Amino acid sequence: MRIKWQDIALTVALLFFGLGGTRFAARLQGAESLDVLAYVLIAVAASGLLFRSVRPLWTVGITTVPIMVYLALGYPFGPILVSGVAAMYAVAVYASLELAAVCALAYALAILPWWNDTVTSWITWSAGWILLPVAAGVLMKLRKKSVVDVRERVVISERLRLAQEVHDVVGHGLSVIAMQAGVALYVLDKDPAKARASLEAIRDTSKEALEGLRSELDTLRGSAPLTPAITLADIPALAGRMREAGLDVSVEVAEIELPDTYQLAVYRIVQESLTNVLRHSSPGVTASVKVYTVREELVVHVTDTGTPAAFAEGHGITGMRSRAEALGGTLEVGGAHGFSVIARIPLPA
Repeated sequence: MRIKWQDIALTVALLFFGLGGTRFAARLQGAESLDVLAYVLIAVAASGLLFRSVRPLWTVGITTVPIMVYLALGYPFGPILVSGVAAMYAVAVYASLELAAVCALAYALAILPWWNDTVTSWITWSAGWILLPVAAGVLMKLRKKSVVDVRERVVISERLRLAQEVHDVVGHGLSVIAMQAGVALYVLDKDPAKARASLEAIRDTSKEALEGLRSELDTLRGSAPLTPAITLADIPALAGRMREAGLDVSVEVAEIELPDTYQLAVYRIVQESLTNVLRHSSPGVTASVKVYTVREELVVHVTDTGTPAAFAEGHGITGMRSRAEALGGTLEVGGAHGFSVIARIPLPA
């Protein structure tokens, strides 16, 4: 159990306030001067706040008992009651709501026998000195919880984003590498030059994939990525690697000024779409990529000439849809004529 310095500071403040202010309160109430026992009870009540954040129940117990004894012995009402207020607030912040309610009720019942005034006055006092501190503590706890929930959602969202980036980078790289490796093995004896070209493509693809992973890890560590940001200008090079892997791809990309987040999303959608074609299509299938604008919308259209077939959405399509929706857009996939992926994203203002 480690006591926090904030709890020590609060305890010291309550101690000085209680010891110094009670004498003044006694004079205002026309009471006799306090004896040593009264000051001891004031000090013990304040000391309970030392444990408010680590043992809130201890705080309530250590604070309530001396306050009850103080009032039972007929000492004047004074700053010792502020320690009770602090204890009620602490148990509401650091304990469960049910436990805070029980402690508030127990504290009120402990004070009630020594309250020499009307019932209405006691209810008013209870509302101000017990219910309000508990309510304030509950609100503070809810506020802290909401802040923590927001942070957790941000962390989860960032982890999902990183997982999606890794999926796209590694999935694309391994698909191209597998295809090139198959080509190299097939032509190894017949056409050494073609095999060499495939091996060079494997080298370049693996290098790019490693650089992409390194860039994501740099971002995760909080440092600036070593590789430049991906843009629409990189799509033709992507198509070139696909051609080297055996997929004939045509590309039409309009010249559009877009923020980096938009350009990365478009690139990843195209990359994942072509990777899926490379994975699942039969030999001779061709693909086309078109990126253009229509009525304040950015349209990404990737199609292939494969045979229509039933399909199930996997992580790749889910990831593409998430990228489009994150920018306020939509993504449609279909297999009526080959397979098509159409993303529509509103242009930034």
